[in-house]
Amino acid sequence: MINRLTMSAVLLATIATPMGLATYRAARAADAPAAPALSAMEQQPAAAPTAAPPGAVTPDPAQFAQPTPAPDAMPPNYEVVMAWVAGKKITVEQFMHYIKQDTRLVVKATKAPGRAEILREMILDRLIEEGMKREDLLPKDRDANAKELLQAYQQLAARYFPKANQVPSEEELYRYYQEYPEFFGIPAMVRIGQIQFRVPENADERAKVAVKAKAEDALRRLRNGESFAALAEALTENPQGKVAKGDLGFLQPDKDEWLRKAVDGLAVGQFSEVLESPVGYEIILLQDKRDAMLAPYANVRDNVMGRLRQAAHARAREEYAWKLAREVGVTVVRPELAGAIPESVAADIKPSETSESAPSKPAEGTPAANKP
Repeated sequence: MINRLTMSAVLLATIATPMGLATYRAARAADAPAAPALSAMEQQPAAAPTAAPPGAVTPDPAQFAQPTPAPDAMPPNYEVVMAWVAGKKITVEQFMHYIKQDTRLVVKATKAPGRAEILREMILDRLIEEGMKREDLLPKDRDANAKELLQAYQQLAARYFPKANQVPSEEELYRYYQEYPEFFGIPAMVRIGQIQFRVPENADERAKVAVKAKAEDALRRLRNGESFAALAEALTENPQGKVAKGDLGFLQPDKDEWLRKAVDGLAVGQFSEVLESPVGYEIILLQDKRDAMLAPYANVRDNVMGRLRQAAHARAREEYAWKLAREVGVTVVRPELAGAIPESVAADIKPSETSESAPSKPAEGTPAANKP
């Protein structure tokens, strides 16, 4: 069976080829032949398997599983299904195997939006695999090895999204270089202090007024000469900021519209008025400011080219996969994971058939159980 280390080798080979920057992730669990064979394209190469760091929390399968039936109702081959792709199931067991190959995925899977994002990648993997099978690009009598997977994907890409390999114009390259300075140097940064007052969810107008009054009182104390750090330590309701006496470190204002507006016009050492924020009210102190330091464009042009072509392949891959999904069918079983299918294509994708290897007495709530 193909493991993540093999796929990492495929990644390195793929980056070196003119077909683009297709990336592969570990795909096949030893006991799950239907597990995905190809991974998504990513901004960074996949890491080799690593143990979870101390204190890392592995997601509980119960967080995204259907309710388990009573023991006397559970069939002997009961599995918890998360999604169906072209009649093949993606189970919680396969999902757990998938994320344990990379600690970044383990962390992402602790929340429902992260699980939906990972499930989307697994669905895309299955769809790409289905496409390669339809084109007779994979062996029929055995699992493909890393070299065969790479060649199959390259042939599929050449047939169905060759434009993704076109060389961008010089204007496109330079525009990307300017828009994403964090990839090619150090972007403009500001170091800020924060005193935050949070408004509870579903708070009425009276509660909001009370919170704003606390913020206004803190501002008055600042203007009377009290220390920003001392007041932040005593008053801020941001736990991370509290232990650091309000210091949030260096942040990139160009990536946060609220922050950009908050510091606009402040001089270093100056604090803001009371500002309404997405979580309540805040007072911001501009502690330091650093201009962007970019590598010369000529020095990083090849890097810019690689990133643009990688992004083009990622878009083309998804477009191809979701088009195929309209033919073969995809079903996400759990409502909280519905985001695994983009809203823009969900309405056009037919439900997947769910006949393959279905339990003889599927649990209530599974697609098989709901079929007439």
